[in-house]
Amino acid sequence: MVPLFAFSLLSALVDVFAGARLQHVDPGAVAAVAFTLTGVVFCTAAVVRMRWKPLLAVVRTHARDLFVVNVTTALSWLSLLYALKLMEPAVANVVSIAIGPAFTVVMQMLWWRKDKVLPGEFLSALGILVTLVLLVWASLTGESGVGSRELTAMSLGIVAAVVSGAATSGNVVFSARLGAAGVDVPTVMGLRFGLVAVGGWVMAGFAGAGALGEAVVPGVVVAVIGVSVPAYLVQIGVRRVPPMTASMVISLAPVLTLLLQFFDSRLEFSAVSAAGIAVITLFIGVGLLARRSAQRSAPPPTAENEDVVHAVRDH
Repeated sequence: MVPLFAFSLLSALVDVFAGARLQHVDPGAVAAVAFTLTGVVFCTAAVVRMRWKPLLAVVRTHARDLFVVNVTTALSWLSLLYALKLMEPAVANVVSIAIGPAFTVVMQMLWWRKDKVLPGEFLSALGILVTLVLLVWASLTGESGVGSRELTAMSLGIVAAVVSGAATSGNVVFSARLGAAGVDVPTVMGLRFGLVAVGGWVMAGFAGAGALGEAVVPGVVVAVIGVSVPAYLVQIGVRRVPPMTASMVISLAPVLTLLLQFFDSRLEFSAVSAAGIAVITLFIGVGLLARRSAQRSAPPPTAENEDVVHAVRDH
């Protein structure tokens, strides 16, 4: 689970950075720079490593899952950038990430039946969802770290964060499906950023050429510490733990964001945000303990249960 914890730390760092910079820079332009750079680097690496024909064979064989990974990558990042512009970073982070377990419960039941959702994980996801509703209410009533803002802007930020969370859950599940099908991490990384790069350029086109020039530096920063390294870490992480566990660990990022955003002078400390994030962290712990308990009581590998044990060992 170490790669997923590292992902959470970098996610928190880039959220605070982006939340501050996006007050003056167009999110679409940042996405255009960040994901074009990321896509070129990883796609080039995949082509050099596999050559064109084997890479195209992977695309043909796993076209549906790769398409979903592209769509969920685009939705999760583009909507998150707009949420960070409109909301307190810690709240945007907790809405977009901590809502993941609730969506993952449903998605895992539908598309990933290899690992059963445990009762403790289900209760944890439900508790996170209820606490999340309270945090959303606090944001709408001006109790978050950004204080009072126009209701329309805050509502749009919340919607964007929810969309990001739902898309992230889908990304976790379908990345795990690709891993189970034998598609390795570098290949997935080379094939997942095409749609989000296109979406960024479309949005940047509406903002004008000047916005694109201002987005170069923040775009490069987001590409490195917000996309490339964390995306590689999460691809490794989701192959070592069940999707529900991955979603729970990723949900720790809001706590780190809350701590890091003290360095952003435009934000005030919000007791409501801190309390809500603390409660969500507690529920995350419940979910992780439930999975850990199931691992300890799992039977040793046999010919009959080898596939099940493989999904929960070596954590």
